[in-house]
Amino acid sequence: MSTSKFDAIVVGGGIVGCTAAYFLARKGLKVAVVERESLACGTSSKSFAWINGTSKTADESYHRLNAKGLAGYCDLAVEFGEQALGLHPAGSLQIVRTSDATNLATSREKLRQLEALGYPATWVDNNALRTMEPHLSLTDDAEGLYAVSDMNLNAPHFVRFMAEQVRALGGAVMEGCAAQALEAREDGQITGLNTDGGVLKSETVLLAVGPSTPEVLSGLTGFDGFAARFPMRRVPGLLVRTPDTAPHKFVRRVVYFADGPELHVLPDFNGGVRIGADDTDGMTDTDSPVEELRRVACILLERAKERLPGFVGAACIDECTLTVGLRPYPDDGHSLAGPLPGAEGLFIIATHSGVTLAPALGHLMAARITTGQTPDMLKPFLLDRVKGLG
Repeated sequence: MSTSKFDAIVVGGGIVGCTAAYFLARKGLKVAVVERESLACGTSSKSFAWINGTSKTADESYHRLNAKGLAGYCDLAVEFGEQALGLHPAGSLQIVRTSDATNLATSREKLRQLEALGYPATWVDNNALRTMEPHLSLTDDAEGLYAVSDMNLNAPHFVRFMAEQVRALGGAVMEGCAAQALEAREDGQITGLNTDGGVLKSETVLLAVGPSTPEVLSGLTGFDGFAARFPMRRVPGLLVRTPDTAPHKFVRRVVYFADGPELHVLPDFNGGVRIGADDTDGMTDTDSPVEELRRVACILLERAKERLPGFVGAACIDECTLTVGLRPYPDDGHSLAGPLPGAEGLFIIATHSGVTLAPALGHLMAARITTGQTPDMLKPFLLDRVKGLG
């Protein structure tokens, strides 16, 4: 087997791993990204890809982390351009009816929280909604919360772009290369990673493998307990991507309907729309038969037809792409990011909202790895808050 030396190795070629690798490479480190299959083949390619801090207001530190992720995309757009990144910065609308007192109060309270946190958001009336999204079927009492800075992303495109930047900065991106085992000294210091493509020497290894974190951590360390003990669950989500809807562009931004059957819609980069809903996520899983996926997808397509006059609904099911993504969801709802206690040089990022958080966590983790100091914003999300991981 061949042997290569790197300053840092990132295991996982999704959006979190490739973005972290980019920020490490920007700090002058020689970085290797190790991906057992192909870039963005997992959760990154099956995400709704709504970049936002709008839906995370319950905890200020977590909201700030998400807002930093959004700001990170803005910084990257200034440097590289939105088109190069696959970024669509058009904002989001969460629509309610004024006659629905419960949902109206919830949305108004969310706006109050966002304003208190300094997050750009405002309330729009029925006339403004009809102007902003002229294709939507709206009731006369429909109003909404408009988060102007929210975005959506062509996540696979972005992952590949980040990987190219890693290569341009002198790093390596190894697809079809499975990580097998960590090498370490008796004192716990990581010294390298065995892969099926050779031995990679490094004293820094970052795991960013999303929903596979417990199993990969167990396999690399040889400690089976991590598979059961790591505090993370997998939350499935069905995503429907329609074919190109030209000549119509049915939605211009992320639209979240709370004024009836739940529906999330945003413009897809193939010219169609991307559709999902929280209540249908629980109806499918990665092992669901195709017939069941199609049945649930038809529910979403028919909901979209009711909202988007002229859209064909379930009639386009045979031309749609249906995927179920597994989102890594830490048990306490907050990101896990930092060094693994007791393993010097081994770092982990495991989080939901990975599309939003990738620039924030990548930047913060690169700072932690290169300086040895933990940025204040990262401290609430360290792994040492979890008992039994050390």
